[in-house]
Amino acid sequence: MNMPASMRPLADGHFVSVLNRRPAVIGAYEFDFIRHREAFAAFARGNPGSAVLLQLGYEHESPELADPLAEALARFRAEAPGARAVVLCNSTGECAALEKRGAETRWIQQNCFLDERRYRPLGGRERPYDAAYVSRLTPCKRHELMPPELAPKLLLLGCTTKVYDSERDYADMVFSRYAGARIVGVFRGAELSVWLSLAKCGLILSAREGASFCSSEYLLCGLPVVDTPALGGRDALYPGEFVASVGSTPEAVAEGIARWAALRPDPWKVRAAWLEKAAPHRERYRALMKELTGRACGRPPHKLGLRTPRPGLAATLAIQAYLLAKELKR
Repeated sequence: MNMPASMRPLADGHFVSVLNRRPAVIGAYEFDFIRHREAFAAFARGNPGSAVLLQLGYEHESPELADPLAEALARFRAEAPGARAVVLCNSTGECAALEKRGAETRWIQQNCFLDERRYRPLGGRERPYDAAYVSRLTPCKRHELMPPELAPKLLLLGCTTKVYDSERDYADMVFSRYAGARIVGVFRGAELSVWLSLAKCGLILSAREGASFCSSEYLLCGLPVVDTPALGGRDALYPGEFVASVGSTPEAVAEGIARWAALRPDPWKVRAAWLEKAAPHRERYRALMKELTGRACGRPPHKLGLRTPRPGLAATLAIQAYLLAKELKR
């Protein structure tokens, strides 16, 4: 496959995934596509009949984000006539907004690319935390909607992974307001099932983002979810019976947490309900790949192979087993 020199660093850094070689089909996030559009166009010109599948890392219903992506796609089509660029949208609203601007879209929510073998409920133990929140510390995640009185029963994961200077005051507010919460800063994705096995539900509190991997990772690990209204399509794969959609206030979030603490649904039923919701999106992906390549495709790579660090599946399961044994000794 003819990969231009300007694109090779992107491929080496997992910013581009090779989904099929002949004909060439590659995957990318929309922000990498916009930033390196000329390299993508050069790739398409060197690989006749190729296609680019774009995942959306943030919501694209709003004009401020739909317009720049549509403009980049129009330029790509002009620079590489005959090449296809298909946007994998997280919501039907995104499909409508982008199609209105001339883009080719499919409603294939990105969380369907989570490899469920990497996530599993871990039962047979107490869950000392009423809720877990997986997110870095940034204002759009709205940590302030967590009820402060529940701080000792909160598990905050990934919140110190990256704190920008411009967000330091926000981080300090969270640490002060939720003193007593258990904070796990940097952790590997392979560890997530173990950490989430300590909580009764998962929180997702932003008002605007993308599909949000963690919103589905909670469910795959058997946790019901407390969710606030949001733009971005994360609700597309929600099994309604295991998601408490609440208002954007600490009091409403507290009620959602209390609901799941009392009900404690079977984790394997939670997981199965998510898989049922993901199935049509996976089927649409397979249909699209057959349309593009003329043959059936296998399982897509985890997270479509984009920005996905090692370890692989076998190492992930080994890390889970080790950490679970370690955590049980606490």
